[in-house]
Amino acid sequence: VNVLIRRVVRFLWDARKLRSQMDAPGKDFSKAAHTLHELELLLQETGLDKVDILRAEVLWIRDVSAKVRRQSEEDLRSGVRQGNHIGLSVALQVFFNLQCLWPQLKKLLAELLEEVRQAPLPAGAGFHQALEVNLQVLVGQTQRVHALDEIIQAKADPVTHKSFQSVLEASNVNSLTSHFWAEAVGVFKAKFAKVCQDRAFRAKAVSDCPKVLQNLVTAVEKLGRGKVMKAVEREMLFQSVADLRNEYLGEAIKRITEPVEIMLPDKLLSSLSASGERLTGEAAATDELPTMHDLRRYVQLLVTELERVESCPELLLKDIVRSVRSSVLFFATRLEQVVDSSNEIQCLRETEGRLQLISPLPMPAPGHARNARLFGIAHHTLMALKELLPQRFQQAVVTEQVTSTLKQTQAAVVTPIFGSLHQSLIKASVGTSDDLTAVCQAAGHLNRYYFSLFGAGQLQGHVKEFCVFAVRCFLSAASLVKPCGPQERSILVRDMEMLESMLSTLEPDFQTRIRYEASVMNEFKKLLGTPAGSLDFEELMNVIPLHLLLTYLVHQIEVPMPSLPDSLQLRKVDYLEAEALPLWEEKPQALENLKVNLRHLFEKCHLAPSQSPLIAFIIQKCR
Repeated sequence: VNVLIRRVVRFLWDARKLRSQMDAPGKDFSKAAHTLHELELLLQETGLDKVDILRAEVLWIRDVSAKVRRQSEEDLRSGVRQGNHIGLSVALQVFFNLQCLWPQLKKLLAELLEEVRQAPLPAGAGFHQALEVNLQVLVGQTQRVHALDEIIQAKADPVTHKSFQSVLEASNVNSLTSHFWAEAVGVFKAKFAKVCQDRAFRAKAVSDCPKVLQNLVTAVEKLGRGKVMKAVEREMLFQSVADLRNEYLGEAIKRITEPVEIMLPDKLLSSLSASGERLTGEAAATDELPTMHDLRRYVQLLVTELERVESCPELLLKDIVRSVRSSVLFFATRLEQVVDSSNEIQCLRETEGRLQLISPLPMPAPGHARNARLFGIAHHTLMALKELLPQRFQQAVVTEQVTSTLKQTQAAVVTPIFGSLHQSLIKASVGTSDDLTAVCQAAGHLNRYYFSLFGAGQLQGHVKEFCVFAVRCFLSAASLVKPCGPQERSILVRDMEMLESMLSTLEPDFQTRIRYEASVMNEFKKLLGTPAGSLDFEELMNVIPLHLLLTYLVHQIEVPMPSLPDSLQLRKVDYLEAEALPLWEEKPQALENLKVNLRHLFEKCHLAPSQSPLIAFIIQKCR
């Protein structure tokens, strides 16, 4: 009985307290909610609602409870829509005090989600406009939830000091915004998937994928990077159209790859024989290789694909750029497969250690004509990429890998030709004038009948490299001549003139094209005509590389001593390749090695600076 009396007294006390709170001029629903929660717990625990004398009071309390909840729901709803932070704060405190904060928030989120769900997204002409409306609703609702979320995260109960966020965390909700976003994106994904089930519309949707993704990106940007949501949550929206994106990328890759297979089909690749003709005996397959017009159209198609997705740099452009590079690499690889690797060109043979022209000299085979055409295709492809690709795509598409792969195709064509000339020139440089004459004649023959099959200017880079090599090789070999008296110098000058004639045949403007090497060769020719006693060493250092000058001067010393190759126990041709030619690359270690070899040679021969100004100069520069 005493327990019942105490409960009744407590009930009446709280009921009187509630009346005073509700009758006050400025109603404080948050305090009333706290009292209501205590009364509701008391009624639930004691069953006082069954006491006749209290029934009227219980009915009034329940009516007040409904009124407070209804008003607070309205305040919460209107506060979210209008951004009324004061109204939101009071409503949240009411539901916190009633200990139904999370259920009430779930109810609010469900209403916001329903608006996302009800936004129409039809297939057809109005799709893009409807999509923009859907995303506006999605973004708008998310922004409202985010504003509410910020209030919840900052708010704590003034009595218990318990944070409102802890109520959400107790229900495994770390962020109200993230929770709502996941639900809302799920709703959007289902609507988008449904509209794309229409086969007739899906093809149009796939074609418009860049525009769809751009709308999604714009929507996400409105929410702000890192402010409203994290990268993972942004990705959720993009994943909602992942199937459409993947289908678009698949079709784009097909559009990028098909031209390569059309220009260089498997049938063409398999039908080419090593001689450059069809295995079936039909006309040469060279006519079926892609033309410059084909190449330009191919590159223009690549540009079109890039520009189509330019508005989506993260979601599409990166993948399309990668596919474009792969397409060009695929083209270069197939192009190299058509190169006639069996077409060896030999104009010289070595007989008893001497180089001689082959008689009759070989003429271009069908395979070489094909190779020249393939070289031109690789050349024009690279030129078309640099010319037609907008500058903003150049760095991403025309990478080192793409450039080197296309040049590798060119190298597969010309390396055997120039490689053979290189080796012959090395042998001729340490051989006789007749050897050099044979190499020059071979080079002239190749230029007239083989190089002429290449397009104008296409071999310019390779010819320049050969001319540079020819000058360096000859001068390095000339500096090794010992003894080097008037007769030997006369022969060297005559051979140098023969070399200049060959260079003029290959590159009429070689004096300009290889300005440095040509200048060194002219100065070296003057050096050959100057007596050793009249040499101005300091002046020579300004016009002739130090390594070449030292090598030449050391072989002009009249004291009996071995040549540099002999001192290292190397054949002259081996020394030329391993020691002399690398010195032109101006690597400090190579020059240091030369100085070390010279010091050892001078020590071995007991040479001293006092013996002659020439020896003194060499010793000084080798320190």
